[in-house]
Amino acid sequence: MSSRFIFKSAIVLAGLIRNGKATSTAVVQEHIAHIKKHNPSLNAVVLLLEEEALKEALTCDEEAKKGQFRGPLHGVPMTIKEQFWLKGFKSTLNSNRLKDWIAPEDALVVTRLKEAGAILLGKTNISKEMLDYQVDGDIYPTCVNPYNEAYSPGGSSGGSAVALATGMVPIELGGDMGGSVRIPPNFCGVYGLKTTESTIPTHGLVPKPKEAKGFLNEMAVVGPMARTPEDLELSWHILKGADKIDRRIPPIHWKTPDQRSISDYKVAWVHGWKGYETSEQTKHLIERFIQLIKDQGGDTRQLIPKPDLHRQTLELHQRLSFMSIMQDLPWFVKPLMVKGLKNGYLKGMGTIPWKFKDTFSDYSQLIGLRMQLIKEWETYFEEFDLLVCPPGFGPAYKRCKIGTPITYEGKTMKYIDYVYPYNACFNASGHPAISIPLGLGKEGLPVGVQVLGPYWSEPDLLHFAKLVSKHTEGFVNPPNY
Repeated sequence: MSSRFIFKSAIVLAGLIRNGKATSTAVVQEHIAHIKKHNPSLNAVVLLLEEEALKEALTCDEEAKKGQFRGPLHGVPMTIKEQFWLKGFKSTLNSNRLKDWIAPEDALVVTRLKEAGAILLGKTNISKEMLDYQVDGDIYPTCVNPYNEAYSPGGSSGGSAVALATGMVPIELGGDMGGSVRIPPNFCGVYGLKTTESTIPTHGLVPKPKEAKGFLNEMAVVGPMARTPEDLELSWHILKGADKIDRRIPPIHWKTPDQRSISDYKVAWVHGWKGYETSEQTKHLIERFIQLIKDQGGDTRQLIPKPDLHRQTLELHQRLSFMSIMQDLPWFVKPLMVKGLKNGYLKGMGTIPWKFKDTFSDYSQLIGLRMQLIKEWETYFEEFDLLVCPPGFGPAYKRCKIGTPITYEGKTMKYIDYVYPYNACFNASGHPAISIPLGLGKEGLPVGVQVLGPYWSEPDLLHFAKLVSKHTEGFVNPPNY
């Protein structure tokens, strides 16, 4: 039986439901059947809420008959990354440490999606403690890349990207503290938006241990993922903005760039960073992307930001992320966590402060440094609208033991250096970035670019992605799905 709704965008599905050409029940049923058919070999979805979703779809259909629509996603199915709070259901981070943690309420962003009419089909797979670019852990089976199951789907939002790439859902909700809504999309050929820090509420972003006195989400953001830039934009509009529960988010006057063409953008570009060059395939990909912009009249210039700015920002991320990871852990657990990181995910990274300090004075100093580095990045953007840069050394890598050195195009590097240095720096600076798919590379694996903008430039990033999508291969359905 041919599919009517699989691989259709959220906007198209919402339109079919609103115009009476499809029911939410039929759309949800088909997506559930698709998940049941393909998920056993991929392990993208770890919680399937079949009964709950069908019940909600029936309610949406009854409302639609009366001309009542909750919002722009009325009756449209989606999933969320396992980390997010969903009232009455577990958020474990794929770790035995949190295996029994149950959310007391929905995350604020989950509430917003529901109010917009989205129907949650379940939750997607995640790296243990969100600390890897593969998707393995204590609780859920290993998630694999649909283009080649021997390869990683990226992490920690790997299940999210796989669910999108294989048509299980049209949109997904992810979180990003070190590249998690950019690396999996790049590995799986979909779009991901890392939003400007403090523009989307983070209440309910991660499980909060009972004994925790407080919980900082420094550098962590909520970010939507989708197969089209239009769906990504719609999701972002639903998610952004302050809430009465989280008033730390300031009111922002978002610019509307609808009249801009590619020729109106000043674009800087780099195909690597000092000490973190990229593969020949990645270099050529970026150069071809820049040529596309030039061919459309865009103003481009290859220009590295201020010397050592990238390195300083990356080191800031290393130090500040350690504080976030270790917060509220008992003193006797911290050495065990450091040892595990040192022998695994961070193996070989010599700059990590293994004897790190986590006093308030240390935290205060880091925040002061962070403000200075943000200012320097913003100064760079005074001359340019956007920065095109690599999303990693190369495409997805073969699944392997955490910490194993990776070899690509004859160059061997530390496990951590394949993607971390190209992404985490922008969590430290807080800037928005979008992952744009550009089809398949020489190995038949997805390839793409990362585009960065100044603070609060999401409208331009999304508009630019829509413009260039008309001239690129973009998302390519993986075989057999």
